[in-house]
Amino acid sequence: MRHAVLALGLLASPAAAEISLQDGAAGLDLAPCELSNLSCTTLTVPLDHRANDPSKTMEITFALSFATVESKGILFYFVGGPGGSGLASADSYLSAFDPSLTEYMDIVFVDQRGTGPVHGLSCPKAQATFDIAPASLDDPNAAIETAQTYVRDCIAELDADELLPLVNTEQAIRDSELFRQAIGGPKVWLYGESYGTQFVQAYGTLFPQAVRGVIVDGVVDLNLSPEGFYSRYTLAAEQLLAETFALCADIPACKADMGGDAAQVYDALADRVEKTRLMVPFTLADGTQTERQLTTGLLEANAFYALYSPDGRAEFLRALAAAGRGNLQPMLLLGYSNMYIDPETEIGIEDPGWFGAAYYAITCTDYGSGTGTPEERAARIMDEARAFAPNAPRLLRSYYIERLACAFWPHQGSDTRPEPFAGGDWPTLVLNGDHDPITPISMAYSVLDNAKNSYGVFMRGGPHVIWGRGFACPDTIVQALLYEGKLPASREQICEQDPIGEYAPLTLTDPAQMAEPFTVARAVDTELLNYSPLLNWDGEHPVTFGCPYGGTLSATTADRGTDYAFKDCGFWPELSISGTGQEIAMEEGDDGLTLTLKVSGPQQGDLTYHYSTADEAWSLSGTWNGQPAGLPRSKP
Repeated sequence: MRHAVLALGLLASPAAAEISLQDGAAGLDLAPCELSNLSCTTLTVPLDHRANDPSKTMEITFALSFATVESKGILFYFVGGPGGSGLASADSYLSAFDPSLTEYMDIVFVDQRGTGPVHGLSCPKAQATFDIAPASLDDPNAAIETAQTYVRDCIAELDADELLPLVNTEQAIRDSELFRQAIGGPKVWLYGESYGTQFVQAYGTLFPQAVRGVIVDGVVDLNLSPEGFYSRYTLAAEQLLAETFALCADIPACKADMGGDAAQVYDALADRVEKTRLMVPFTLADGTQTERQLTTGLLEANAFYALYSPDGRAEFLRALAAAGRGNLQPMLLLGYSNMYIDPETEIGIEDPGWFGAAYYAITCTDYGSGTGTPEERAARIMDEARAFAPNAPRLLRSYYIERLACAFWPHQGSDTRPEPFAGGDWPTLVLNGDHDPITPISMAYSVLDNAKNSYGVFMRGGPHVIWGRGFACPDTIVQALLYEGKLPASREQICEQDPIGEYAPLTLTDPAQMAEPFTVARAVDTELLNYSPLLNWDGEHPVTFGCPYGGTLSATTADRGTDYAFKDCGFWPELSISGTGQEIAMEEGDDGLTLTLKVSGPQQGDLTYHYSTADEAWSLSGTWNGQPAGLPRSKP
């Protein structure tokens, strides 16, 4: 493929604002993307935009989605992280939006420097060790050593000394600006989610002539210092976690499963995890047994990441309820999932959509850690953590652990923060949920209040990032702005959604339930829907997992859905399940889940269970304890 070597040059002419992506890309070499169904092009850009050294370059790949009906404009889409791959995420993001987005907008994704298959920064071994490691103010030297070891081992694992100092956001912005000039210099919409909001605010400030409009979603306030940013979101997360515990009491099934106050159940578990080496029996994919440690790192990560979405809160509460009843596997597996750790090896998973080392390489060079040696910076951070501790009784690790890693990172950013984002002559649309733990709504208000020509849409109960979640508000407001240039009806508007998703009750918690064949079969169905390793399966490659109480569960992609195989699988200590399952994607008259099960233990049975998604109806046949099995009949 022929690559263009570019450098920042002349500004676009006013007429360039009407160039479509199809027209602008006519002079570029396009090929099918490897990680998406879009068209990709690769530009060769300076390794260091400030060095004026044409001998040192790197390749940046862009994915292009051309409007299928009529182009109403070009949208540059910047994903979160930092460390997210725009190319690997493109298909899933686009499928979540209203179809009109790809019909009427040209859309551009990018693997910014530090992400993607060519120059992605990932150190899975060091990352997993760091994420799992316990950390506590009771032993500050151990916490500091954990961060220092992570940085040392990660840098060695990367072997990217030349690139590491040059992955900051400004360098990446200049890469995307070169692409904009390569397609003729049209004015473009800039959309950023989470870290992407940091990217587009800086882009709009650096190149205001490039901008047709800015949309920020899950907003970072660039004006905050590192301490200000981490304290702001840790305080928000603490409040949301307390609210999540309180929500459990209003859900009868959650309240019953928890067996007490959810906050007290969590605090008791956190106390055990911190004071003891809490080992969890764990079944490997080959059926053998081992033990794994549930650490403070995994537990706090679960509590924090649960707050990103309503469904995440419900999933976490279910795992907490199971832990309160003595089953720690769901909490352990949830931690592996949240931290991208392979349950079989406890080594970080190589994910084409996420580059964990890029998170630190970009963050630590965008922000400074203060003056002094790395050790002095780390000691100062721990002093600040001790002073902040009364404000964060459950999530204090979130306040300091990343900052410790940045203190030892070999390349530091400036300690001087940018001025608040001022906006421009174009509109700035600010989107945020008020239940966002990582970019709390207070940050969005700060941006709204400082940027001229700005409008805000805020979702009560809303998650981290609110556009493209299937809600008319904010989706129709964003679409009207993009397609028609229609400004929001007022400067601030409010949407609303439930702050917690549907809670799936724990199954077979009452021994009497195990005597009912339909209840047992339906419980297997429920566990399939809520088993963390299955939820994170890529749906492509055959996979086998250990079951919580022994035995295994396998999943294989079939022509019309998924095939399951159970081999002495213990979702509960009293019963084991063998047999098969077939889940068929919705097709008229032939959809849903069919289970053919052999149940062993105090209860014995051979069951055929079917749930029809289209009809929302169940059927059951077979034998149970030597008698015919069928559906339960309601009492008059």
